Amino acid sequence: MSAAESFHTIITRIAPSDAQRVRVATHRDTIAARLRDQFSFYKLLTIGSYERGTDIAGESDVDLFAVFRRDEVTWGGSLKSSTTVLDNVRRTLEGRYPGTTIYRDIHAIVVKFTSGVQVDVVPAFFEGMSAGGRFPTYGMPDGAGGWMRVSPDAHRAYIEEADRVAGGKLRNTARLMKYWRSRRPSGVSMSSFHIEMVLAQEGICAGVKTYAACFTELLMKLAARNCGALRDPLGIAGNIPAVKVPSLHERTVSSIANSRDHAKEAQSQDVWGTTAEARRQWDIVFNGGFP
Repeated sequence: MSAAESFHTIITRIAPSDAQRVRVATHRDTIAARLRDQFSFYKLLTIGSYERGTDIAGESDVDLFAVFRRDEVTWGGSLKSSTTVLDNVRRTLEGRYPGTTIYRDIHAIVVKFTSGVQVDVVPAFFEGMSAGGRFPTYGMPDGAGGWMRVSPDAHRAYIEEADRVAGGKLRNTARLMKYWRSRRPSGVSMSSFHIEMVLAQEGICAGVKTYAACFTELLMKLAARNCGALRDPLGIAGNIPAVKVPSLHERTVSSIANSRDHAKEAQSQDVWGTTAEARRQWDIVFNGGFP
């Protein structure tokens, strides 16, 4: 099997199953019902990798954007602390799912169902429209008690347009990177949103390129940036971090750089027709997971 065929095999294998999506939809609907029952609630949006079509099999995580009405997040004319709102959501979900692991993360309340699905519930409120009035913007927890401005619709459109220009390769390259992430030892972390935004902003998948070339170029770009935060090209979300937990940054950078070197060598060996050595190098990159 050639390296190109192996990349296509990986892409096929990591596509999420219909059963996985059904489980996610079921949990999403029960959470929405609970929030509507307990809060002054506007709507629930599915965001993140699941909504953008870059989720992979075995990672049954979904991000839900719980948009509350303004009166739910204000007190005396001022915004409540986002920590307070997060804690209110946590208590409400604990009442609905006793015995389920539920905790507060940086921006969300995490619900780990026994089905294997993890749901991150992000409380938010409508803030206004983006420049030009095309997309709604929202306030969501910033991890420090305040609120940060985001627009999932605007970023989805930005990534979708880059994927269209790339002939659909952006989504699959993002999935390959998430597969790579899943093959790393614990302590290596990469934000899915950051991966997709770098692919979109840099036009990495545009033009006639193999998945091996797209993936290698992505590793090179991340390493060159030292996995630094990406300034939002839309000017909405501020800086988009590559690694959300600072203590994991150094290990992640080291792993990216190591994989970059082996990927470049695999590419060179493939050019010279040394298929066996190219495949060996790719197997190092994917930590024994290259078919």
